[in-house]
Amino acid sequence: MSSLFSALNSATAGLRTVQTNVKLVSDNIARADDPNRTRHTVQQMVDGSGQVINTQYRREVDTALLGQVQDLTSRNGGSAVQSTYMQQLGDLLRTTNGTPQINSYADKFQAAWSTLAASPENETAQYQLVQSADNFAREIRRVSEGVEQMDRAMKTDMDNSLTKVNGLLKDINQINNDMVSLKSQGAAGNEVADKRDGLIRELSGYMSIRTVERPDGRVALFSPTGLALVDAEPAKLSFDGGNINLQVGNNVTSINNHLNDGKLGALLKMRQDGSLSDPPKPASGDPTAEVIRKLRSQLDQFASAFTSATKTGEPTSFKDAYDNATAKNGEQPDQFFTGSDRFTISVNAKLLDNTAKVKRLAINDVTNALKAPGRNLTADGLNLTDTTYSGMASAITGTWMGAAKSINDKQAADKSSLQLLTERYHSNTGVNIDEEIANLQQLQTSYQASARVMQVANAMYDALEAVVR
Repeated sequence: MSSLFSALNSATAGLRTVQTNVKLVSDNIARADDPNRTRHTVQQMVDGSGQVINTQYRREVDTALLGQVQDLTSRNGGSAVQSTYMQQLGDLLRTTNGTPQINSYADKFQAAWSTLAASPENETAQYQLVQSADNFAREIRRVSEGVEQMDRAMKTDMDNSLTKVNGLLKDINQINNDMVSLKSQGAAGNEVADKRDGLIRELSGYMSIRTVERPDGRVALFSPTGLALVDAEPAKLSFDGGNINLQVGNNVTSINNHLNDGKLGALLKMRQDGSLSDPPKPASGDPTAEVIRKLRSQLDQFASAFTSATKTGEPTSFKDAYDNATAKNGEQPDQFFTGSDRFTISVNAKLLDNTAKVKRLAINDVTNALKAPGRNLTADGLNLTDTTYSGMASAITGTWMGAAKSINDKQAADKSSLQLLTERYHSNTGVNIDEEIANLQQLQTSYQASARVMQVANAMYDALEAVVR
């Protein structure tokens, strides 16, 4: 009789185990397309009477590989935002057939002086010169305003990213709090842990992080340099215009030097301006750093090259070549260009409205000045020697086109590496439909076997009961 009850208990325990596993496998299959889903497994232990005494739910997590995925996600997040803004800069420069518009206008401006030099009395040539000069000056101003718009877009992007990061830190902290109570509930705790992994991976796109698992089921987050992001409570990040600050309780710390990767680090690096620090710092040699600062300085110096006096040791400047020539009646005596920087450079209003003519005696001198090598341009991120005016334009735009290509290549490599590593991680830890269906078939066989044992045991029990009667 005891053997009969033992068989019934074993069959019952088997059915319970199968029921638990069927639900888990079904959940795995149903969530197979969820990129955050890991494969869940369960292991049950029973006592001699067939009672389940311990149920252990597990997630298939490769901690080392997950850390590599997070690191690559940070690198990809940084290079992706850099690539985006460098593409915007390329669009701003309006490159056509490999030549940025500002280069094209500079070349046309120089060519117009050569054309006028061949026929100084030609009214049409004079008009075309003034128009080409106006187009050139307008292009400098347009690109300069575009740089400011790009800076404002980066600032908005920074603010929105910080809002998103703060939300992720808060959500991860909330899941940490929930995990303390859910840890004992097995499957429910694993579901929430998968969700937390997804949030941590999303956070990695904004900044590099390191994770530490706590015994109570929490996951503490730190910067690579050890600053706490989520532990006892979530940190809060803010931007004051120059620094990204991290606040935990009443403690506020600048983390500029702790953001090496991720979207936040890339945005900060592109917008930083060491000239505003005390004492001022020279421009970074990294072509992806201080992008706005360098563009402003380079455009300012380029515009100033046409509106400033001759520099010591250099050929006669455009301004002096024009201003020093003798003017005749009705001719503009000086200031072919007015203004002094990237925002204010403009063709003299009298030349534009044709109330004054270009000085004929200045034409040859200006033409020679435009072609003369031996000029220097010193700007943040760019130092040119023995160049021409058109060489300045080519060097400025060429530097940024080269930087854009380098960043695009890096982003493509980061994206490809991240994709390969993510696929490898999912292959190791994710749900394999074929394996799960095979598991279901095995569970079906186990269920049938346990059910058959119960049927036989019930029949034997019924027979035994009939004999007793």
